Amino acid sequence: MPLRTGMRMKERIPSDTLAVIRTDHDAAPISCTVCNLSEGGAKLMIDGLEPLPAQFILFLRPSSPVGRRCQTIWQLGNKVGVRFVAVAESGGHRGSGVWAPQ
Repeated sequence: MPLRTGMRMKERIPSDTLAVIRTDHDAAPISCTVCNLSEGGAKLMIDGLEPLPAQFILFLRPSSPVGRRCQTIWQLGNKVGVRFVAVAESGGHRGSGVWAPQ
């Protein structure tokens, strides 16, 4: 069930940033826009209407080897709500999913 604004635990920061989703090493990356972002998750707008898998890696900087492992919470058309699960590197898992603004 989608979370309503009043139920969110963390403040969401509006964003309009291009990002990349990778579902596995062999699949083509999926372009997306980060609509808003919090310490614990994000709202994404993906290119296309294909459903995303339950978990994937979101690269907030498309050229970065470090991404956020995400869990899909909801998807309505091309809009997706995700929870950050962990930090991931191209070579494997590393650390927590906590995001911090730079």
